[in-house]
Amino acid sequence: MRFRLAIIASMLVLLAVMTAMAENALRAAENSIDAVCPPFFLRDETGAVIDPVHEINAAAPYSPKQTCGAAGCHDYATITQGFHFTQGAGEAPTAAQAERCQWVSSPGNYGGAWCSPAPLYRYLSAKENSSAAEMDMTSFSFITAGCASCHPGGGSLEYDRQGHRYDEHMRQVGYTSGGDNEFDGDYYQARWSETGVLEADCMICHQPEYKYDEREKQLAKLNFRWAPTAASGWADVTGSINDGAPVQVDYHVAAFDADGKISPHIVREPRTEACTNCHAQPGWKKRGANYSARTDVHLRAGLRCVDCHPAGSQALDSRINGREMHQIGKGDDPGGQVRNDLDNTVLECDYCHTNGHLGAPVAKHAWLPPLHLDGIACQTCHIPQRTVKAAQVQAGDVLNPGAKIPSKGKQLWVFYGPDMQYYNHYGNLQMMGFTDKPTDPYTPVLALYKGKIYPVNRVHSAWPAIETEGKPGLMQPRMSDIRKMWSLNQADPAKYPQLAEIRDDNGDGIIEVNRPEEIDALIASVSALLADIRYPMDGKRVVWAMDERIYRSGADYRTVDKEDWEASPYANVHKYSHDVYPARSALGANGCLDCHDRKADFFMAQTLRHPFDQDGNAVTMPQYRLLGLTPFSAWIGIMRETWLKPLLYFGLLLLLLIPLALAGEFLLRWIFAHHRMPRFFIWVPVILVCLVGIAILVLMRDRQLVGFILPSRLWLDRNHFVLAMLILLAGVLGMAYQLRNSLQKRTAGKGKI
Repeated sequence: MRFRLAIIASMLVLLAVMTAMAENALRAAENSIDAVCPPFFLRDETGAVIDPVHEINAAAPYSPKQTCGAAGCHDYATITQGFHFTQGAGEAPTAAQAERCQWVSSPGNYGGAWCSPAPLYRYLSAKENSSAAEMDMTSFSFITAGCASCHPGGGSLEYDRQGHRYDEHMRQVGYTSGGDNEFDGDYYQARWSETGVLEADCMICHQPEYKYDEREKQLAKLNFRWAPTAASGWADVTGSINDGAPVQVDYHVAAFDADGKISPHIVREPRTEACTNCHAQPGWKKRGANYSARTDVHLRAGLRCVDCHPAGSQALDSRINGREMHQIGKGDDPGGQVRNDLDNTVLECDYCHTNGHLGAPVAKHAWLPPLHLDGIACQTCHIPQRTVKAAQVQAGDVLNPGAKIPSKGKQLWVFYGPDMQYYNHYGNLQMMGFTDKPTDPYTPVLALYKGKIYPVNRVHSAWPAIETEGKPGLMQPRMSDIRKMWSLNQADPAKYPQLAEIRDDNGDGIIEVNRPEEIDALIASVSALLADIRYPMDGKRVVWAMDERIYRSGADYRTVDKEDWEASPYANVHKYSHDVYPARSALGANGCLDCHDRKADFFMAQTLRHPFDQDGNAVTMPQYRLLGLTPFSAWIGIMRETWLKPLLYFGLLLLLLIPLALAGEFLLRWIFAHHRMPRFFIWVPVILVCLVGIAILVLMRDRQLVGFILPSRLWLDRNHFVLAMLILLAGVLGMAYQLRNSLQKRTAGKGKI
C-alpha cells in the first residue's frame, strides 16, 4: 500500500514539475524578443484578476504593475529604473549644481531644475522640515502641479525617498490625509491614502490610442490609481477624490473577449507622437523645436524618434542594450544632467552618415580640411537656421502681462526671444497649440562646448534669490510668494510701494529690472514680503541675480563662475539637434564665404551678453568670442577668403589667358611671316587678355551669371589645393620660359661678337 502511495506521489510530483516546465516554456516563448502580447487578464493592485465579462472584480481599476509586470510578462523593476521614470531621483546633483543651487537635491526634474529653462519655477521640499514657511513642492504636489501629465509614473510617483510605497506607508504610520504630517516633504498635506499612487503606465508610450487628455483630467481629480484605466480607453471612470465624490469604474465589456481577457492595440516601439506628446512643448520653449516634416529632413524621410533614440534590445550601445531596459538613447545636452553616464548613447549623425544606416546618404566632405570636422559639430552646418522662436531670456522678477497665460505661476516668467523682443510663449501655446505655432526664423547662436562648436540656445536669467552666509550658491524664494507680492501691489499700490520704481525703460511695453534703483526696489520689496510671511531669514539676505552677477544692491555685485558656453550659471544651455536642413541648405554649400565673410553670422553675429543695460537695451558681443577666438584670428580667416582667395583665383584666370595671348602672337607672326609686322600689332594679344579680364570683372557683379559662365565659388574652394598647384606650376613654367628666352638672347649676342 505504501509502495503504491509512493508511486502515486512520485507521479504527481513529476506531473507538477512537467506542468511547471511547460508553463515556463510557454512564458519564455511569450517573453522572447519577437513575441507578441497574447490576450491577457487585467489585474488589480493585489494581483487579482479583473474580468468584466463575468463580473469578477469589475469595480477595481487595473494595475499596470500587476498586469504587465508581476503577472510574469515584463520586468517592471528593470523598466522603472529608466531615467524617464526616475527623473533624477536617487542621483546626486552635479558638482556645479551643488555649488550654485541650494535647492537642488537631484540633477533631474524631481528635485532639480525642473523643466523651466531658468530659475524661479518650483523647488522640491527637503524630506525633513521644521515649518511650512520653508516648504514648496512635495512629492504629492509634483503630481498636482501638472508634472505627472508627462511623467509616466513609477519611481518618485510610486515610492517615497526611503523606498516606501506612499499609500501603504501613509496608512502604516497613521499620517492624516491632507495633514501636516510632521512637515515631511513626501507626505505634507498629501492624500496618498485616498488617491493611491501612480504606477508606471506602460500604455502612455505603447498604446497609440492612449488618451492623454483623460489622464490629465483624472490627475486633476486626484484619481491617481484610476488614471491609467481611464486613459487606456478600456473603461469610463467617474467621481473625484478631490471633490469627495466616490470613484467608479465602468469597463467596456465589448473590449474583452469571451474569456474576459483583453487584446489591445500595443506597439513595441513607441510612435513619434507618443514622444512629442511630452517633448514637443518644452522643446519649443527651450530650443524652438518644431518636430515637423516641413522643417526636418529626417522626419520628412520617415524616420521615427526611436530610430535615433533606441532602447532595450534595439540599442547598439552596450550601456543601454538589454531586454526590458528602458534607458532610452540620449545625447549630451548641457541643459539636461540626468544620467550623464549614459551620454551619447543616441545614434550620432556620423554613425548613420558614414555607414548608410537606415538608408542614410553617406556624407562626403573630402574638400573640407579635417580641422572643420574635428572641431565643428554636424548640427552647426546642417541647422543653419531655426524657424520657430525659442525663449532666450527668462526673467522671473516681474509679472508677465500677456494674454491667455494658463496658470497664475506662469505669469511670473517673462520671456524674450532671439530678437530680444517680448515673447508670450504660453499665450501662443494656449491659443494656437503646438501645431500652429508662428514662424519666426532666426540664426542659432554658436558656442564652444567640450571642444566642438555647436548651435545652441544660451538662456539668460534674472530673478530674486536668497543668499545664505557661509553657504555656497543661492536659494529660491517660492514662486507663489513672489507672485503674491506683485498681485498685492497691483491691487493696492500702498503694498510694497517701492515696486513703483520698476518701469519700462526701453519702451517695449514690459517693465524690466535694470537700473540700480530698480534693483534696490526689488530687493527691498522681496525682503519685506519674506518678513511678512515669516520666512526664516537668519543669516540670509535677498539678492538679485542677473546671469552671473549677484547684486546685493544696485551698486554692489559679485560674480559666480560659469562655463564660457553658458549665458548664466542659473539657466540652461540647450543644443540644437532636431529640425535638420537638407545638405544643399547647409553652411558651406555655397563655399567658404558662408562662414568666412565679414557679413556672415558664423563669426561676426552679435550675440546677447546680458539682457539689459541701464537704458533697457540688450548688451551684445561678437560671436567669435564665444568660440574662443581673438579679433585677429577671426579677421585673418575672413581676409583670406574675401580678399586673398579672390585675388588668387583672378590671377589664375589671367594665367589661363596667357596661352590665348601666346596663340594670338603666334597667329600674327604666321600672318606676317614674309612681311614686317606693324609694331602696334604686338599689343593686340595683350589688349584681348585685358578685355577678357574686364569682362570677367563685370560679370562678377552678377553672381547668377558668374555661376552660369564660370566655375562656382564652391567649386573653386573645393579644388583650391589643385588650383594652387596649377598656379605654382604656371609660375615655374613662366620662369623657365623667361630663363630660356634670356639664355637665347645671350647666346645670340655672343654669336654677333
